[in-house]
Amino acid sequence: MTAEELAAFSERAARLIAGGGGLRALAQLLADEMQGAVLIEDEGWRHLAFAHSKRQLGSLPASFAPFYRQAGRHASDGNVVRTALSASLHAVCAAMPTPGDGDTTGGYVTLFVAGKPPPGAALATRIAAGAAAIEHARRGAGRAQARQSFWERFLTGTVTDAASLRAEAQAAGIDLAPAYAAAVFSLEGVPPGAVREVVAQAVAPAEALCPLPASGNEVVVLFPLRHKVDIARARQAAANVVRDLPAQGAAACVTCGVGAPHPDLLGVPSALREARQALAIGRRILGRGSVAFYPDLGIYALLHAGATRDEFATFAAGVLEPLIAYDRKHKTDLLATLALYLEVGENVKEAAERLSVHRHTIFYRLNQISQILKLDLRTPRGQLIVRTALAIHQMQDGGESRP
Repeated sequence: MTAEELAAFSERAARLIAGGGGLRALAQLLADEMQGAVLIEDEGWRHLAFAHSKRQLGSLPASFAPFYRQAGRHASDGNVVRTALSASLHAVCAAMPTPGDGDTTGGYVTLFVAGKPPPGAALATRIAAGAAAIEHARRGAGRAQARQSFWERFLTGTVTDAASLRAEAQAAGIDLAPAYAAAVFSLEGVPPGAVREVVAQAVAPAEALCPLPASGNEVVVLFPLRHKVDIARARQAAANVVRDLPAQGAAACVTCGVGAPHPDLLGVPSALREARQALAIGRRILGRGSVAFYPDLGIYALLHAGATRDEFATFAAGVLEPLIAYDRKHKTDLLATLALYLEVGENVKEAAERLSVHRHTIFYRLNQISQILKLDLRTPRGQLIVRTALAIHQMQDGGESRP
């Protein structure tokens, strides 16, 4: 496109938006001009509009998010990212600007074309992105403010009734999942204004949300939980972000804390508090660049939070109950064996003599205990957990677990 043609395209886009044509019409304008397809997504990579010309391009991705992350800064020109999706399909993506100091992105306009993009494609896409930003802001400013207010109230635990919570979400145009796993990511080597955008792009494939503005270099992420398997997926997604962002050069280091899964929406504020605790504890005991899952922190989480007597009792019961239930069902003495083994300083020979069994029996029982408790008794962390749980249990039951 010549300078004159770009100017004319800019005027057509401006007239279209001024006349109330909307994002769909704007996408169609760019698609017809470039003989391709155009996808417009919001800042969370959610679909806003799509259009295509008569030219057939074959199968197109549902979102440009994964390709945007892969291309990164290495293939960017200003706020435009270009990449080849295949030998026959190329894409140009421009971020929609937002008012202020430019630390956020209002969304993305992606142009798909057959073969290499024609001359002027990048500039035309930027023009369309600018027009789309105006339209998106004009139509969504009030709702965006309502969404922001909702998330702030929700995540601070202000709303305590599930029906009221869903009603407020619906009024703000938010489709809530049945529950969420909460995580807090801390990024190093990323400008504070870009932290939220970097994390939002990384968690987009997991359909996760970054509902709050970044606080310094920390970002809150909510992973939707619709099925039991989503808990494991959320944990894996968090681990992937911690691993992949530094590997891609998007951040120098990423540390993450993930809260425990709660069965419903009203538990999300608690999950977020746990995620913040997990982040703080993980930095101390696991180091920078780690992922700490609150349910796995055990006694560390209790000590960090200054737990009550009842909370310590609940912790001990949670650790030892599988072993107690196994002993009850199979009429074994694994709990007593564990207590004795630790009491004699992990001396297998002495434990065997005290129990009048062969030392191989002690090894066999210890292996059973590790499998039942899902803890490695050879590690300092595993031993700290079982020693603490046993101490609490013995104080409660008067030492019934002793042989």
